[in-house]
Formats: sequence, C-alpha cells, structure tokens
Amino acid sequence: MPASLNHTDEHLFRRIVEDAEEGIWLINTSGNTHYLNARMAQILGGQIDSIIDRPIWDFVYEEDIPSVQKNFEKCRQGKHGTYDFRFRRMNGEEVWTQMCTSPLLDADGTYEGEIAFVSDISWRREAEQRIAETERASRAVFEHSGAVKLIIDPKDGRIVAANPAACAFYGYDAETFVQLNINQINTLSPDQVAARMANTTMEETYYFQFQHRLKSGEIRDVEVQSSAINQAGRTLLHSIIHDITPQKAAEHWLRITQFSVEQARIAVVWVNADGRINYANQYACELVNCPHEKLINEPIWLFNLGISELNWPKLWESIKTTGSLRQRSEALRIPSTLIDIEVHASYLNFEGEEFMVSYTLDISEQVQAEGMLSLQHDALEAVAAGYNISHLLKLLAQRVEMLTKDAFCSILVLEGDQLFTGAAPSLPESYNQAIDGVRIGPTIGSCGTAAYFDRSIEVNDISTDPLWADFKGLALQHGLAACWSTPIHASDGRVLGTFALYFREKRGPSDYHRRVLNACTHLAGIAIEHRAAEARVHTLAFYDSLTGLPNRTLFADRVELALARAQRDSTQLALLFIDLDRFKTINDSLGHASGDRLLQAIAKRLEALVRDSDTVCRLGGDEFVLLLPDCDMGGAATIAEKLIVSAAEKVEFDGIVLNPSASVGISLYPSDGEDYDTLLKNADTAMYRAKEGGRNAYCFYHYEMNQNASARLKMEAALRVALARNELLLNYQPQVYIADGQLHGLEALVRWRHPQWGMVSPAEFIPVAEECGLIDEIGTWVLNEACRQMAEWQRNGIPIPRIAVNLSVRQFRHDNVYKRVVETLDRHMLPPSQLTLEITESLMMQRDDDTLSVLKALNNMGLTLAVDDFGTGYSSLGYLKRFPVNELKLDQSFVRDLSEDPGDRALASAVIRIGQSLHLKVVAEGVETAEQLAFLQNEGCDIAQGYHFAKPMTADALEAWVKNREKHPSH
Repeated sequence: MPASLNHTDEHLFRRIVEDAEEGIWLINTSGNTHYLNARMAQILGGQIDSIIDRPIWDFVYEEDIPSVQKNFEKCRQGKHGTYDFRFRRMNGEEVWTQMCTSPLLDADGTYEGEIAFVSDISWRREAEQRIAETERASRAVFEHSGAVKLIIDPKDGRIVAANPAACAFYGYDAETFVQLNINQINTLSPDQVAARMANTTMEETYYFQFQHRLKSGEIRDVEVQSSAINQAGRTLLHSIIHDITPQKAAEHWLRITQFSVEQARIAVVWVNADGRINYANQYACELVNCPHEKLINEPIWLFNLGISELNWPKLWESIKTTGSLRQRSEALRIPSTLIDIEVHASYLNFEGEEFMVSYTLDISEQVQAEGMLSLQHDALEAVAAGYNISHLLKLLAQRVEMLTKDAFCSILVLEGDQLFTGAAPSLPESYNQAIDGVRIGPTIGSCGTAAYFDRSIEVNDISTDPLWADFKGLALQHGLAACWSTPIHASDGRVLGTFALYFREKRGPSDYHRRVLNACTHLAGIAIEHRAAEARVHTLAFYDSLTGLPNRTLFADRVELALARAQRDSTQLALLFIDLDRFKTINDSLGHASGDRLLQAIAKRLEALVRDSDTVCRLGGDEFVLLLPDCDMGGAATIAEKLIVSAAEKVEFDGIVLNPSASVGISLYPSDGEDYDTLLKNADTAMYRAKEGGRNAYCFYHYEMNQNASARLKMEAALRVALARNELLLNYQPQVYIADGQLHGLEALVRWRHPQWGMVSPAEFIPVAEECGLIDEIGTWVLNEACRQMAEWQRNGIPIPRIAVNLSVRQFRHDNVYKRVVETLDRHMLPPSQLTLEITESLMMQRDDDTLSVLKALNNMGLTLAVDDFGTGYSSLGYLKRFPVNELKLDQSFVRDLSEDPGDRALASAVIRIGQSLHLKVVAEGVETAEQLAFLQNEGCDIAQGYHFAKPMTADALEAWVKNREKHPSH
C-alpha cells in the first residue's frame, strides 16, 4: 500500500474498524481485498484470512458485474456512493447488503482504491419487495427499518414522515416530527438545502454529507442517501441517514496525531529493514539541517554516527529481538557539526512491513552540563587525593578539550611577571616552548594581556588583532587562528595565571565556551593553591580547631601505631580518659564562650604534663584522652594524680573565678583490651566510676564496671516505667526554727518504691534521671504532688506553714516555670506564701535576663526562693545580691563534721554571716546531733532540718508527727 495508508496509526485505526457494527471492506485498484473486518467476513460467510487478497468478483454475480464496474468508476472520479447490492457468500447463498463506498486518495489526490461500509440488508430487501406489492407493506418496511429514514417534500422542505429509527436518532416523537421542516434539522442555510433537494429530484439517487441538529442541540455528522419517489403522483424525497460522527471524529484525531508528530520538538524517523529512512518529521530535518526530500531514502548511518553500514544488520536483528533500543550517540548536522543525541527506538511490524521507529532528542546541553559536573567532580577529587599540580592542570586541560571538541586548551602559571606553561596537552610542543616564560604586558597576545589587565581577552582573529602583533607569526605558523584567555584568580583575588582556548578557525566564543572557561579558571585556581590548601586541610582533618590538640582521627592512628609497637616489644601502654566535672553547669551558666576558654586552659595544662612521646587528644565537648606509651599502672597513676592537681588550679578570666576539677578513667594494654576501641570504652567506663565516687579522682578499669553500666541502663528503663505506673512517692522532712522550736515548714523529698527492688535510694536514681533527661518530668510530678498534699493538709486543719520543692536548672531551660507554678497553685487552690522553691547556685550564675525575670515574678507572687546546697558550687556574692532569694541552705557536707573539723566550722560560720548580712534566713541541712545544733544556734543560724528533729516521713506519718507536737510541745 502507499505510504500514507501504510503509516496510519495502527491502534487508532483498529479501534475504529474492529468494533464497528458494519462490515468494512478495503478494495485496492486491482479489485482485490486488501482488508476487511470481522463483521465483513461474517457477511461474506468466511474467515478474514481466507478472504484477504481475493478479488471482489469472487463474491459478485455475473449479471451484477457491470453495476460494480460503474460504481468503481464513480469512486475513481472521487464520488461517494451508497448502494443496495447483493453478494454471493462463500457457501453460495445470496446476501443483500447496503454498501456505502468512498474513494481512498493519497496526499497528492491519487486514487488508491475504495473503502466500503457494508450492512446486511437481506431482511430489508425482502420488505422492500413487499412494498412493491402494496402500499401498506411498503409503509411497514419504512416503519420497521433499522436505518434512519425521512420522507421530505422537496417543494417546501416539510418532513412528511419519519420512521421510529429516525425518532430515536433525532429525539422527536412521530407527531412532532411531521410538524418540522428539514431546515430545522439541517445546519445549512435554507437556500443551500433547497438547492440540494432540487438536485435530488433530477437524479435517481443523490448522496450528501451534512451536519444534522438533534432535539438535544447536539450536532451529528451524517451521510444522506436521498432518492426521488413518486407517491400518488407526488414527487417526494426518500432519505436514508447514516450517522458518520464516529468516523469523522476518528479522521479528525488521525489528522491531529499526524500534525502532532510533524510539529513535535523531537525527531521522529521511520527506518526500514535496509536501514533507509522512509519517513522523517519536520524537526528531524531541522536537527540534521537537511531538506525533507533529500533525507528520505538516505541510510540512517549518514546521520546517526553511532550506527554504521557494517553494524546495521546486527543492530536491526537486536531491535527485532528485544523490541526496543536506547542509545546515546552523535549526529551529523550538515555540513560538519557534531551534536549529542539520545535515541529511543522500537520495532514495528505493520501489515507485514517492518520498521524501526526512532525518537531522537538533542541532548547537547545536557551532555555539556554533565561533562561540566563530571569535570568539577574529578578535578576536586584529584585535589582531595593530593595529586601534584602538573597532574591536576593536565587533567583540567584534557577534560576541557573533550568537552569543547574543537578547542586546544592552555593553562599558564604566573610567577612574578612571567607566564610558564602549566599544561597544554594538544598544542604543538614547539609553540609551548616558544611562549614559556613570556613576560606579561598590554600587547602580549591573549594570555599575557589578560594577566596584565586582570580581565578576559577574546581575540577572534589572531592575524589582524594588534594584541598579537608580536606573536601572530608564531601562532599562524602552528595553525592557530583564534584565542580567548581568562585570568585565574587566587581566593584573595590575586592573578595566578591564565586559562586559554585556541581554535584552528577564526571565530568568536559561544556561551558554552564562556561557561567552561569561568568554571575551569576557578578549578585551576584551587589546583594552583593546592599546596597551601593541602596543609590547611591536613590541620582541619587531624587537629581540634578550639584547642589545637590532635583530634579523634589522628589520635586513633597514633594509638594503633603505639599498640603495634607495644605488641612487638611486649610493653604496656595506658589510655587516660579525662572529663571535666560539672562542665555542663559552667556552659549553661556562663555561656559557651566561657566554657571554651576553660577547655583551652585545661588543654595547655595537659600538654605541659606529658612527654614528647605521649599524645593528648580532645575527643569533643569536655572530654580529653591521653596516650601514654611504655607506661604501666604505677606510671599511669602518677600522671593521673598530677593531672587532677593541675586541673584543680583555679582559672580566672573576665572577673570570674572557676575552680574546676577532673575525673579520670584509666585502661591498660594488654590487660584491659588489645585494640583501640576496647581500651577507649573501658577507660570511659572507669572515668564514670570515678565520677560516681565523688569526682576529682581517678579510677582504673576492671571488668565489673561494665556490669554496673548495664545496671544503669536497666535502672533508666525501670525509671521510665515507674513514671508511667506512678511508683514514685514523696517523703517530707520538717524544718524547725532553732530559736523556739516552732515548725518552719517541710521539704518534699522524692522516693521510689520498685515492685521488685523495693525502695530505691535517690542517690541511685536521681543521677540516672539527670543523665537521661527524666529529671524534668520528675520535677513536674514532685511540684504537683507536693502542692496537692499541702492543700489537703490545709483542708484538714493540719498546721503546716509551707512546703519546699526543688527545681532543676533543666526545668528553667526547657519548661515555662512561671506558668507551671501558677497553674499548679491554682489547680490546688494553694496560696503562693505556702510554697518555697529551692534553686541551685548554677542557675543563679546564668547570665540570663529571662531567668532573672522569672525568679522576680515568682518572688512577687509571694513565693519563697531558697538557694540549695549553698557553698558547694561556683558561688558569687554578686549573684546573691542580684537575685530575689529569701533563704540560704547550708549543705549537710559542712554540717556533718562541725564538732571535729575547724574548716567546716569556719565555712558554716561564713555562710551564716553572709545570710545575716544580706538579710536572708539560713537553713542548715543534715543536723543530727545536739552538738551540731548548739554550734548553729550559737552562730545565729535560723532554721535546721535533719534526723535530730525527724527523719523524712510519709504524709500520714508526718501528719501524726505534727499532731503529737501539738500535744507535747517542746524546744
């Protein structure tokens, strides 16, 4: 078949014809069957395969042949026709059909055959024969016909009759129909309709294609077969209407599809089994810059350089086998330009004809972008790998030449006022030698001038440009016609050299060349500065930026070397893990800047303590670790003792005096581990044991410590369950006025009753809660439970003046303390005067106006604020004066040995004097003996709590204790 028919969209065509209710029959110019659908094969009484290629005459009675030939002739003249025709079925039976024929013409109007839409009208034929016998029989045929039929009076266009099929099609009932005029249905003007009816009265049968309007307003495409009939001496028109809207729609979408392919911005090419181009759309012609008529029938390998005449047969078989092909290649754009393309091809077999359908994209910009990214990646990777400068510059030059394809690259390095060749892999060596060492100046070619003026120089014609006056002979001798050069800059803006592109032909730069030069000059600058950058990168990679000490990476390398040496020489080594005590408090209170200065001071002290063969490392935060080669347990203990003493020396800056301390954990090779990770982990474990032992100490690792760490994890998990299951409870310890023995208030103390472990000491679970972040939730629970119990006592008439609750620093950082306290007091209807909040010295040392504002707001409500464990932390009298506190609590560590330790007595007296000077009440904790109480009373201490008065008690026991005091008051 011709190209226009062969290239019909197969899927669209088959959807139109295969599901048609009518038979569809394509007859070629020789009268042979080219195609028929299943319905047509059914009408002819055979199978599709047995009818294809058979001549139409096999199915035509001999006496009907002239009529068929006449119809063929009308089709050749471009006329459509609708005929009632009989065929001889394959079993010899006669079948009457209605056949609508249309000519098939190619794009040039050449006749290619005809297409027939065939309906089996055998039953209708019999009815029409009966019409000839009687008018009544004729009317019955009209009424019962499945075809849409109208009887029209040509004189005025009035519709005389409409059969039920017409009523169903148009949407009118029979009574309404006969009141209509054909002009109300046909979309043509009345004059045009009248002309068509006049023509019909002069012909036996006339065929039209109209658009008819249904009652709903919908417009349908129809083909009308109209014949003049005589009824009782009156000429009427008998019109049979076929709805061809689906056919028209299919033709419309087929044209859209063809238009879309032609206009698509993707090259579409059909290639036959011989590798020759059968079809190419408009964009394909533009892509290769070739007219359509020259492109057709040319072999594909003339344009797709990824295909050759030799490999085409193998490629064709591969596409047939796999069904598709995807490749990146280069295409020739006439006359000589190469462009990057991506091809998606698929195999197509259409009615026995085989094709490769190729969809081709111009991916030049994508390939250029990928090439630039790859170049940048490879260049930076080479810099990071430490390649020498010659290798780096040569890599840059070669990759740029690959990207630009038609350029020679030159990188010159500036030393003083001279340019020396860094890399020029494709320029003639004699040319490179001639310009090596040239001095820069205002007219020294493209490169010398670019370096001199520190700007890009683009010379499109070396032979005429004055900048090349002294060098054009050299350049032209080597076939160089154009040169563009750009300065290479250092990070501080200095000119380091030039990056240039040379060309064999006279030309100006493209945007792509400019992008390449801009990107590569930056990469070349990095490469040239590589030596200095390498040293800086080494420092950043292996040393801590804050202290200058080796970092974790360098330290691990040194430990591995020391372990190998110790194993070889059968010696020991020690790892000391150092952690500053209460460093987090300093960071939170004084800020990170102060914390950093303390870390720097400690780092210097550590470096001063060790030998040249030892290594001091900062792991991060406040953690340091020491490597001591050739060191046994005794040597490690000696260093640890010195380290603890040195770390404990006070640090002063910005008017702040800090008294730091450190806890040290020690592990030894080989007894505590034979690899770095094990030794470090075990030293860390030992350090935590030193902290648990009271801090400011060192501890050697032993196996049981890991067991203890596991126990801490179990306790953390159990504590989370305890909060969910309400296993916590409060005990209350009285606070008594020393002078008269009256009850000052209570301190609420949290306790934990575990279902298996029994009562767990706060000394065990509070540190775990602080480490894992549960202390906030515990604090909130304690505040609420203490206020609830206090409110209950008030309702029950138990005379307790106030209750004290501890607040942690974390609660001030992570919680809205003021809102929390107000909501809790309101919830339990408790006056603020009956609540005391105990805060720590570390909270007071925070330079935070928000914290001060919250404390003032709480104090203004009428709450009492007390400083807990005063004297044990980083104290500052200035903060005491600034913050709105009402009480100082003397820590029990100062009270415990009052009767024996003069130092404790002096410290206790000093705290009491401070309280008196600032008009603050002093509460002594841990009072257990009459001697302690006597000393405190003699010094003027206001309030005491401890076992001398009462142990911490449950709420019921406390209530009984208070009632007993009321019955038996005593001093």
